[in-house]
This record gives sequence, C-alpha cells and structure tokens, in this order.
Amino acid sequence: MMFQNLAMATVSYSAQALLLLGFGLLLRHYYRHYHRSYLRFWSYASFYYSASTCFALVRMGALGNADIAAALTPYFILAQLASLYVALSLLAIGVFDIVHERPPATRKRRYFYLTSILLAGLLMLPAAFSAETTWMWFLRDTMMFLVSGVSLLSIGMLIYTQGPASIGPRLIAAAFALIGVKNLTLVQISLFSADFSISSALWALQGVFNLACIAAAAVGIIIWLLEAERTRTLSALQQAEYLNTHDALTGIENREELMSKMPSFIDASRSNGRHLSIFLVGINRFKAINDTLGIRGGDRALIEVSQRLQGITPRPLAIARMSGDVFVILFDHLKRRSLIEGLGAQIQRHVQAPMQIDKRAVTLSCGVGIARYPQNGVHADTLLSKANMALAQSKQSDTKPVVFYRRGMDDSYIRLIDIEPELKQAFANNEFTLHLQPLFNNSGSLLSSFEALVRWQHPQRGLIAPSQFLPFIEELGLATRLDDWVLEHCAQLLSRWRALGNEVLPVAVNISARHFQNPELVIKLKSLFRRYQLNYSDIELEITENVAMTDLQAGLNVLQQLQELGIRVSIDDFGTGYSSLAYLRRLPVDKIKIDRSFINELLGEHQDSGGNIVRTLIELSHGLKKRVVAEGVESAAQLELLSQMQCDQMQGYHLSPPINLKMALEMLQSHWKTQSANEKMAPTGAI
Repeated sequence: MMFQNLAMATVSYSAQALLLLGFGLLLRHYYRHYHRSYLRFWSYASFYYSASTCFALVRMGALGNADIAAALTPYFILAQLASLYVALSLLAIGVFDIVHERPPATRKRRYFYLTSILLAGLLMLPAAFSAETTWMWFLRDTMMFLVSGVSLLSIGMLIYTQGPASIGPRLIAAAFALIGVKNLTLVQISLFSADFSISSALWALQGVFNLACIAAAAVGIIIWLLEAERTRTLSALQQAEYLNTHDALTGIENREELMSKMPSFIDASRSNGRHLSIFLVGINRFKAINDTLGIRGGDRALIEVSQRLQGITPRPLAIARMSGDVFVILFDHLKRRSLIEGLGAQIQRHVQAPMQIDKRAVTLSCGVGIARYPQNGVHADTLLSKANMALAQSKQSDTKPVVFYRRGMDDSYIRLIDIEPELKQAFANNEFTLHLQPLFNNSGSLLSSFEALVRWQHPQRGLIAPSQFLPFIEELGLATRLDDWVLEHCAQLLSRWRALGNEVLPVAVNISARHFQNPELVIKLKSLFRRYQLNYSDIELEITENVAMTDLQAGLNVLQQLQELGIRVSIDDFGTGYSSLAYLRRLPVDKIKIDRSFINELLGEHQDSGGNIVRTLIELSHGLKKRVVAEGVESAAQLELLSQMQCDQMQGYHLSPPINLKMALEMLQSHWKTQSANEKMAPTGAI
C-alpha cells in the first residue's frame, strides 16, 4: 500500500508511537497497582505496537536513500510486521484473560508469539527472491491492515459481549472495533485504487482517527479500573457485613445474629400463642475427630452437619452455629412434648448418619438439649443457657441423648462450676487413688487378672466413688489427664510388685473416647512400658463399643497398632451401644465384656430371654475367637449359669468387690502360693 506523502506518514507514525508508548506506561502503572494480568499483556501490546510504528518510521526515512532502502528496508518491514502481529497476539491473550479470568498457559502463549513471527516472515518471503514491486507492497501492507483489522474487530466484539456491561469496557470495545473497521475500510479503498495508493488527506485522517481511538481506549481502561475498584470495595463491604451475621465456615447464621433475632421470635410467639422450641445440638468428642482427620477434615465434617441440619423438615425458624461443634435450631410450631422429642430424635439421626470425609467413613455422635418458651424462660439468654444445660446432661453416658431442660439441672451446672477447681487441685495434690477389682476364671476359683478403678480421696469429704466425679471429669475435658494418671500408677504398681519378687497378673485400664482416638496414645504407651520395663501383656486396655465405632477406620488403625505391640484390648459394656457382631468381627480385640444389665436378667422374670441372649453372645464371641468376661456377677446362681455357658472370666461383688492395693497384693501372693501348692500335689510320671 503506497503512500503519496512521506511527511504525512512520518507525522502520523510519530504521534501514534508516542501515544502508544504513553498508553503502555499507563497500563503498566495500573497493573502494578491493581494486579490484573490482562493489563500486563495489554501494556506489552502497546509497547510492541509502538515499536511497530517506530520501525515504520525508519522504513519511511530509508525511502529517501535508494542504497539504504535496498539494504535495510526488508529487515525493518519484517520487524514492523512481527511487532504488530505480536502486539495483536498480546491483545488477544489479554481478552482471553478477561473472559476466563485467567491467562492461557505459558506454552500456548509461546505458540501465539511464534505464529505471529512466522506470519511476518511468510509475508517477507517474496522480497527474498525478487526485487521490491508495487504488487509486493500491496500484498504485504494490505495483509497487514487486513489481519490487524479482523483481529481488532474480533477483540472489540469479544470485550463487548464477554466483558462487564459498563461504560469502561464498552468504550474499549468500541475503540478496538472502530480501528478494526477503519483498517478493513482502508483495505477496501486500496483494492479500488489504480496504483494501490491512499491519498494524503485520507492517510492523515486515518492517523488522527487512530490517535482518537487509542485515547478513547486509554480513558476506557481508566474508567474500567475505577469501576472494578468500586465494585471490589462494595463486595468487600458486603462480605464484611455477611461475616458479621453468618458463620464463615458453614455459611449459616452465627451466634450474634441469632441473639439479635431471638427477641423478635419470642415476641411473635407471645402474640400468636405459639411455643418456641430451642434445640441445641452438640457433636460428641469432636476434638478426637479433629485429631484423626486433621483440622480441614473436621471443618468438612462441620460443613456436612450444617447442610444436613438445613435439610430438616419441617423447616425451622432459624439455624445457627453457636460455637465450634454446637448448633442451635429454632421451631415455633410444636406444643406436644412427644412431637418435640421425636423431632430431636430425627435431628440426631440426620447428624449421626455415616458420612464420607476424605474417602473415610466417619460416624459422628451428638447430643440434643431442648429448652422451650414460655415454660423454661422468657429471655433469649435464659433459654439458650437452659438448652445448654440440657445438652451437657445429654452427653453423660447414663442419660438419653435427647434431653429436655428440667428443674434441678441448674444445680448440676453450678456443681460443675464448683467442682472444677477441686478436681484440678486433686490432680495437683495427687488425691486420686487406685483400687483393683479381681477377675476370676470360669469356675470363679482362680484369680486371672485385675481391673483398675480410680477413687478420689477428698481431703474433707473422704473417699468419693467414681460415679460422683467421673461425669464431671469428662465434661471438663480432663478424661485424658486422668487416663494418663491411671496408666502411670498401674505401671508403677506392677514394676514395684515385680521388684519385690512377685509374679504379676495383667491389670486392665479403661480408656476414654478422647484418649483412644488420639494418635499419640500408642506412642505414650510405648514410652510407658519402656520406662517401667514392663511386658506389653502386663497392662490391658478397655474401651466401650461406642468409642470404637465413632470413627471405625481410626479405631481399626489404633487397635491394629496395639495388637502388633502385644497389648490386649477388651470391648467394655458390650450390648449397650452399637451391638453389631458384624462390626465386632472387624475389630482386632481380645475380649468382650458383657454388660451387667444382661447378667442381671439371667435370673428373675426375664431369665429365659436373658439367658438366651447371654448364651448367644458367648457362643458367637467364641466363634470369633474372642474371650468373654461377665460383669456384675452378684450371686452363686449367676456364677453357676455362666460357668455352664463356658464364660471365660467373671467379676462382681459375689466374687470380690474392688479392693485396695495392699489387699490386692495379698490376694495375688495367695493366688501364686495356691498355684504352687497345686503343682506340687499334681501326680507325675509317664503319660
């Protein structure tokens, strides 16, 4: 495409080069401030476009000297075309980033740049084999305007259709599209020109047009960035407002928002004659879930719980997360206690249904505490406090998992507050003491092991039974500390007995749920046995079946590690929890302790069904290669029946109550003397 006035072309190219250079610097400045990657690509595009116009300027200057033009013009044309096509590629990459909110991969971007350079080289091939002609000028320059026109028009349309529908993007889209249309128009004009040239007036006009469009694009960029910044600020304010009223993890309302709404709910219930029911749902032993799954796994479990609660029908008035593992649900359409209790059981089933967390099967357990308006109070704080007391009651092992607040629970709560410093003082002053309950063989005549039981020797109130302080230990999160105390003192006792020359029998220790699910349990046991030079068979562990099933996979992992060490594990209180022999088959445990409630039914009006249940449990357990212990043997008749059923071991007050350590040592020494005497009396000789 030939130009009739080189001076006009020089002025046009110079102005465009300077404007594009300034535009590129402006975009670079905004990129450093706003960190939008498309600004970086567009700033590079401006620089390359400016370089292209500079090469065109040099090319125009070379036309005044035939020798220089012949030698250098092809190289400057190649540089001009390559810079232009790379600039178009960078513009396209920037648009891709706007549309997809990410730039293309580095490898793909390199393909764009390489294609641009190859296209420029392809258009320069004819000049390598023949002299420069008008036709070659036309082909090369027309293709340059054609490619840039189509590219800029397409980029403008993409920004218009895919970018934000605001003034800034629309102005940029219009600027790019207009330059593209102008370039295509120039191609069309040159095609109908006899010598493929463009008039000086038209060339000057298109140069001014380019300058105006570039300026418009710059203004559009500024408007777009200001609009984006304003939008981001508004979004941040909305997010902050949202987080003030909603839980950041689960997305449901937080405690503050619920507390602000509850007075309105109470007023509405008062005016409509409705009863407001507050359900407090607390996940049991959630710290053990965090220890097992990690913090992120625990977070996913909480999110799953919140989603399940939101899916409850009938739809509640409100759902909120009160604290780490406690949720509150409000209903205002329930009056009958049976309906409220049924809804509480439904909520519990929803929460306790198995869930998959990181491809692991997890089963949570929860308690539900319920308070009602107006029966239990007329203020939000009072109702939530009483629901919390009911929830604390529901987490005790001897209560139902769905508990209504009732008078007297305040006393337990006050008692918990009062007893906390006393229990911490008991640990500091070593006020706990061990008692051992003997376990006997099938006939009840031979001692086989002991079970460690803890008592509290209170300085004012004397010896306190475990039922009077263990529930508080659990609620205060001191169960692991007490387990460590019992394990340490049992290890000391066995080591001391052995040092006195006594042969010892195993001692069983009950392990709390939180401790059993702690990954550090096995490490602590290894250290304990090494420190006191004990055999791994000297101490046995007892866990309830509910503890083992809370997270079956985690339970299996711990049990397998204990089994590999040689530490025996018993399932305590079997039959009161999951009662699933299918699960029991998977657990690597050595003994099953049948709960005393089944032993009590061996005699009396339910003796037929009770006897059948115990007999079946013993036979099935033996089929699974597990020994059976009967707890709570209180009479000779029970002992005889259990012996006939081939129960392996028994314990209970009929055989021996829990005894102090001195009596336990005497019983142990008597046992071994009897054993020694029996061995001496046994006949010897040929078999």
